[in-house]
Amino acid sequence: MFSVGVLYSCQTFLQVIREDRLDIENFEKNFTRIEVADGKAVLSLSQQCRWIRVSEDGAIRLTERGEFILGKDSAQMCLREQLLDLLSSEPPPWARKLIQGRYEALKVMPPDAAQCFKDCELTDGFEDDIVDWWDVASQSVRSERSKLNHEVGRRAERLSLDYERQRTGVEPLWQAVQTNVAGYDVLSQVGASSSERLKIEVKGSRMGRKEASFFLTRNEWRTAEKSGAYEFHLWLVHETPRLFVVPASELEAHVPEDREQGRWETAQFFFKDFTDYAVPLN
Repeated sequence: MFSVGVLYSCQTFLQVIREDRLDIENFEKNFTRIEVADGKAVLSLSQQCRWIRVSEDGAIRLTERGEFILGKDSAQMCLREQLLDLLSSEPPPWARKLIQGRYEALKVMPPDAAQCFKDCELTDGFEDDIVDWWDVASQSVRSERSKLNHEVGRRAERLSLDYERQRTGVEPLWQAVQTNVAGYDVLSQVGASSSERLKIEVKGSRMGRKEASFFLTRNEWRTAEKSGAYEFHLWLVHETPRLFVVPASELEAHVPEDREQGRWETAQFFFKDFTDYAVPLN
Protein backbone atom coordinates (compact mmCIF):
# COMPACT_ATOMS: atom_id res chain seq x y z
CA MET A 1 0.00 0.00 0.00
CA PHE A 2 3.04 2.30 0.13
CA SER A 3 2.34 3.61 -3.37
CA VAL A 4 2.09 7.23 -4.44
CA GLY A 5 -0.66 6.32 -6.89
CA VAL A 6 -2.81 4.53 -4.30
CA LEU A 7 -2.36 7.24 -1.65
CA TYR A 8 -3.20 10.09 -4.04
CA SER A 9 -6.18 8.07 -5.28
CA CYS A 10 -7.30 7.81 -1.65
CA GLN A 11 -7.21 11.61 -1.42
CA THR A 12 -9.49 11.83 -4.46
CA PHE A 13 -11.81 9.25 -2.90
CA LEU A 14 -12.05 11.23 0.34
CA GLN A 15 -12.90 14.39 -1.63
CA VAL A 16 -15.69 12.55 -3.47
CA ILE A 17 -17.17 11.39 -0.16
CA ARG A 18 -17.05 14.91 1.27
CA GLU A 19 -18.82 16.40 -1.76
CA ASP A 20 -21.42 13.70 -2.54
CA ARG A 21 -23.35 11.04 -0.70
CA LEU A 22 -21.87 7.64 -1.46
CA ASP A 23 -22.80 4.19 -0.21
CA ILE A 24 -21.21 0.79 -0.53
CA GLU A 25 -23.61 -0.39 -3.24
CA ASN A 26 -22.98 2.63 -5.47
CA PHE A 27 -19.26 2.44 -4.83
CA GLU A 28 -18.98 -1.16 -6.05
CA LYS A 29 -20.94 -0.32 -9.23
CA ASN A 30 -19.25 2.96 -10.16
CA PHE A 31 -15.74 2.90 -8.74
CA THR A 32 -13.90 -0.14 -10.08
CA ARG A 33 -10.97 2.26 -10.39
CA ILE A 34 -10.21 5.61 -8.78
CA GLU A 35 -7.66 7.46 -10.88
CA VAL A 36 -4.73 5.00 -11.19
CA ALA A 37 -5.68 2.64 -8.37
CA ASP A 38 -8.03 -0.29 -7.95
CA GLY A 39 -11.24 0.90 -6.28
CA LYS A 40 -11.39 -1.92 -3.76
CA ALA A 41 -7.77 -1.28 -2.72
CA VAL A 42 -8.59 2.39 -2.14
CA LEU A 43 -11.67 1.51 -0.09
CA SER A 44 -9.78 -1.09 1.95
CA LEU A 45 -6.87 1.24 2.72
CA SER A 46 -9.19 4.10 3.66
CA GLN A 47 -10.97 1.82 6.13
CA GLN A 48 -7.72 0.37 7.47
CA CYS A 49 -6.35 3.83 8.23
CA ARG A 50 -9.71 5.02 9.63
CA TRP A 51 -10.20 7.84 7.14
CA ILE A 52 -13.74 6.61 6.46
CA ARG A 53 -16.47 4.65 8.20
CA VAL A 54 -19.47 2.81 6.86
CA SER A 55 -22.69 3.53 8.73
CA GLU A 56 -25.43 0.97 9.40
CA ASP A 57 -27.38 2.13 6.34
CA GLY A 58 -24.33 1.54 4.12
CA ALA A 59 -23.37 5.20 3.73
CA ILE A 60 -19.67 5.90 3.46
CA ARG A 61 -18.70 8.87 5.63
CA LEU A 62 -15.50 10.68 6.47
CA THR A 63 -14.11 10.23 9.96
CA GLU A 64 -12.63 13.11 11.93
CA ARG A 65 -9.20 11.92 10.82
CA GLY A 66 -10.31 11.89 7.18
CA GLU A 67 -11.57 15.46 7.52
CA PHE A 68 -8.28 16.47 9.11
CA ILE A 69 -6.27 15.04 6.21
CA LEU A 70 -8.39 16.84 3.61
CA GLY A 71 -7.97 20.04 5.61
CA LYS A 72 -4.21 20.15 5.02
CA ASP A 73 -2.87 22.92 2.80
CA SER A 74 -1.63 20.72 -0.04
CA ALA A 75 -1.67 17.20 -1.46
CA GLN A 76 1.92 16.89 -0.26
CA MET A 77 0.93 17.63 3.36
CA CYS A 78 -1.99 15.20 3.04
CA LEU A 79 0.47 12.55 1.89
CA ARG A 80 2.65 13.05 4.97
CA GLU A 81 -0.33 12.42 7.23
CA GLN A 82 -1.36 9.39 5.19
CA LEU A 83 2.11 7.90 5.58
CA LEU A 84 1.94 8.29 9.36
CA ASP A 85 -1.43 6.52 9.46
CA LEU A 86 -0.21 3.74 7.21
CA LEU A 87 2.89 3.19 9.35
CA SER A 88 0.74 3.02 12.49
CA SER A 89 -1.98 0.77 11.12
CA GLU A 90 0.19 -1.88 9.50
CA PRO A 91 3.93 -1.22 9.88
CA PRO A 92 6.03 -3.02 7.25
CA PRO A 93 9.22 -4.90 8.26
CA TRP A 94 11.44 -1.96 7.27
CA ALA A 95 9.59 0.33 9.72
CA ARG A 96 11.87 -0.96 12.50
CA LYS A 97 14.69 1.00 10.84
CA LEU A 98 12.86 4.26 11.61
CA ILE A 99 14.41 4.17 15.09
CA GLN A 100 17.89 4.23 13.55
CA GLY A 101 17.30 7.39 11.52
CA ARG A 102 16.07 8.65 8.18
CA TYR A 103 18.99 7.41 6.09
CA GLU A 104 18.82 3.92 7.59
CA ALA A 105 15.10 3.65 6.85
CA LEU A 106 15.30 5.03 3.32
CA LYS A 107 18.05 2.68 2.21
CA VAL A 108 16.00 -0.45 3.02
CA MET A 109 12.62 0.72 1.73
CA PRO A 110 11.27 -0.74 -1.51
CA PRO A 111 11.29 1.79 -4.39
CA ASP A 112 7.53 2.46 -4.26
CA ALA A 113 7.70 3.38 -0.58
CA ALA A 114 10.78 5.56 -1.06
CA GLN A 115 8.94 7.42 -3.83
CA CYS A 116 6.18 8.31 -1.36
CA PHE A 117 8.73 9.92 0.94
CA LYS A 118 10.35 11.72 -1.97
CA ASP A 119 7.02 13.08 -3.21
CA CYS A 120 6.29 14.76 0.11
CA GLU A 121 9.87 16.03 0.52
CA LEU A 122 10.84 13.97 3.55
CA THR A 123 14.06 12.48 2.16
CA ASP A 124 16.36 15.36 3.09
CA GLY A 125 16.43 18.72 4.86
CA PHE A 126 16.41 19.59 8.55
CA GLU A 127 13.48 21.99 8.82
CA ASP A 128 11.44 21.57 12.01
CA ASP A 129 8.41 20.11 10.26
CA ILE A 130 10.54 17.45 8.55
CA VAL A 131 12.45 16.45 11.70
CA ASP A 132 9.21 16.42 13.70
CA TRP A 133 7.59 14.14 11.10
CA TRP A 134 10.42 11.60 11.35
CA ASP A 135 10.27 11.73 15.15
CA VAL A 136 6.54 11.04 15.16
CA ALA A 137 7.01 8.18 12.71
CA SER A 138 9.81 6.59 14.75
CA GLN A 139 7.84 6.91 17.99
CA SER A 140 5.20 4.59 16.58
CA VAL A 141 7.64 1.70 17.02
CA ARG A 142 9.15 2.75 20.36
CA SER A 143 8.23 1.79 23.92
CA GLU A 144 6.85 4.54 26.20
CA ARG A 145 10.12 4.85 28.11
CA SER A 146 12.07 4.92 24.87
CA LYS A 147 9.77 7.69 23.58
CA LEU A 148 10.53 9.84 26.63
CA ASN A 149 14.27 9.28 26.30
CA HIS A 150 14.08 10.10 22.61
CA GLU A 151 12.27 13.37 23.30
CA VAL A 152 14.92 14.40 25.84
CA GLY A 153 17.66 13.45 23.38
CA ARG A 154 16.12 15.47 20.55
CA ARG A 155 15.76 18.49 22.83
CA ALA A 156 19.44 18.21 23.78
CA GLU A 157 20.45 17.92 20.12
CA ARG A 158 18.51 21.06 19.23
CA LEU A 159 20.26 22.90 22.06
CA SER A 160 23.64 21.76 20.74
CA LEU A 161 22.77 22.91 17.23
CA ASP A 162 21.87 26.37 18.56
CA TYR A 163 25.02 26.50 20.67
CA GLU A 164 27.25 25.57 17.72
CA ARG A 165 25.62 28.11 15.40
CA GLN A 166 26.34 30.86 17.90
CA ARG A 167 29.86 29.60 18.66
CA THR A 168 31.06 29.14 15.08
CA GLY A 169 28.73 31.25 12.96
CA VAL A 170 28.32 28.20 10.69
CA GLU A 171 25.33 25.88 10.29
CA PRO A 172 26.15 22.45 11.80
CA LEU A 173 24.94 19.15 10.34
CA TRP A 174 22.29 17.29 12.32
CA GLN A 175 23.72 13.82 11.76
CA ALA A 176 21.39 12.07 14.24
CA VAL A 177 18.39 12.76 12.00
CA GLN A 178 20.07 10.86 9.17
CA THR A 179 21.39 7.90 11.18
CA ASN A 180 22.07 6.97 14.78
CA VAL A 181 24.86 4.53 13.91
CA ALA A 182 27.43 7.14 12.83
CA GLY A 183 28.91 7.39 16.34
CA TYR A 184 28.05 11.07 16.80
CA ASP A 185 24.98 13.32 16.64
CA VAL A 186 26.17 16.70 15.33
CA LEU A 187 28.93 17.61 12.88
CA SER A 188 30.28 21.11 13.48
CA GLN A 189 33.69 22.73 13.17
CA VAL A 190 36.41 23.54 15.68
CA GLY A 191 35.82 27.29 15.61
CA ALA A 192 34.82 30.34 13.61
CA SER A 193 38.34 30.62 12.19
CA SER A 194 38.97 26.87 11.79
CA SER A 195 37.00 24.66 9.41
CA GLU A 196 38.41 21.44 10.91
CA ARG A 197 35.49 19.11 11.48
CA LEU A 198 34.26 18.58 15.02
CA LYS A 199 32.11 15.57 15.85
CA ILE A 200 29.78 15.93 18.80
CA GLU A 201 27.95 13.24 20.72
CA VAL A 202 24.99 14.76 22.58
CA LYS A 203 23.63 13.41 25.86
CA GLY A 204 20.64 14.83 27.71
CA SER A 205 18.96 14.27 31.07
CA ARG A 206 16.03 15.74 32.99
CA MET A 207 17.55 14.66 36.31
CA GLY A 208 19.42 16.95 38.69
CA ARG A 209 23.17 17.45 38.32
CA LYS A 210 24.02 14.92 41.05
CA GLU A 211 21.70 12.19 39.73
CA ALA A 212 22.00 12.69 35.96
CA SER A 213 23.81 10.02 33.96
CA PHE A 214 24.35 8.99 30.37
CA PHE A 215 25.32 5.88 28.46
CA LEU A 216 28.24 5.57 26.06
CA THR A 217 28.25 2.85 23.41
CA ARG A 218 31.32 1.13 22.10
CA ASN A 219 30.57 2.49 18.63
CA GLU A 220 30.50 6.07 19.95
CA TRP A 221 33.80 5.61 21.74
CA ARG A 222 35.48 3.97 18.75
CA THR A 223 34.37 6.92 16.61
CA ALA A 224 35.75 9.33 19.22
CA GLU A 225 39.12 7.52 19.26
CA LYS A 226 39.44 7.65 15.48
CA SER A 227 38.34 11.29 15.12
CA GLY A 228 40.68 14.25 15.19
CA ALA A 229 38.25 16.47 17.10
CA TYR A 230 35.41 14.95 19.13
CA GLU A 231 33.42 16.33 22.06
CA PHE A 232 30.59 15.27 24.31
CA HIS A 233 27.82 17.78 24.98
CA LEU A 234 26.14 16.90 28.26
CA TRP A 235 22.87 18.79 28.70
CA LEU A 236 20.74 19.11 31.79
CA VAL A 237 17.46 19.71 29.98
CA HIS A 238 15.68 21.91 32.52
CA GLU A 239 13.73 25.13 32.17
CA THR A 240 17.13 26.83 32.22
CA PRO A 241 19.43 24.31 30.46
CA ARG A 242 23.00 23.70 31.55
CA LEU A 243 25.79 22.46 29.28
CA PHE A 244 29.04 20.63 29.95
CA VAL A 245 31.40 20.34 26.95
CA VAL A 246 33.73 17.41 27.56
CA PRO A 247 36.63 16.65 25.18
CA ALA A 248 36.91 12.97 24.31
CA SER A 249 40.40 12.88 25.81
CA GLU A 250 38.95 13.76 29.24
CA LEU A 251 36.51 10.85 29.09
CA GLU A 252 39.20 8.30 28.27
CA ALA A 253 40.17 7.63 31.90
CA HIS A 254 36.56 6.62 32.66
CA VAL A 255 36.10 4.23 29.72
CA PRO A 256 36.20 0.51 30.67
CA GLU A 257 38.65 -1.97 29.15
CA ASP A 258 38.05 -5.40 27.64
CA ARG A 259 39.46 -8.18 29.81
CA GLU A 260 40.22 -11.74 28.70
CA GLN A 261 37.01 -12.93 27.00
CA GLY A 262 34.93 -10.04 28.30
CA ARG A 263 33.98 -7.18 25.98
CA TRP A 264 32.15 -4.01 26.98
CA GLU A 265 29.40 -2.64 24.75
CA THR A 266 27.74 0.06 26.86
CA ALA A 267 29.01 2.00 29.87
CA GLN A 268 27.27 4.39 32.25
CA PHE A 269 28.78 7.74 33.30
CA PHE A 270 27.59 10.53 35.60
CA PHE A 271 27.30 14.22 34.86
CA LYS A 272 28.65 15.12 38.33
CA ASP A 273 32.10 13.83 37.31
CA PHE A 274 32.35 16.46 34.55
CA THR A 275 31.07 19.63 36.20
CA ASP A 276 34.45 21.32 35.62
CA TYR A 277 33.48 21.49 31.94
CA ALA A 278 30.40 23.69 32.39
CA VAL A 279 30.16 26.46 29.79
CA PRO A 280 28.24 29.75 30.08
CA LEU A 281 25.14 30.08 27.92
CA ASN A 282 23.73 33.33 26.58
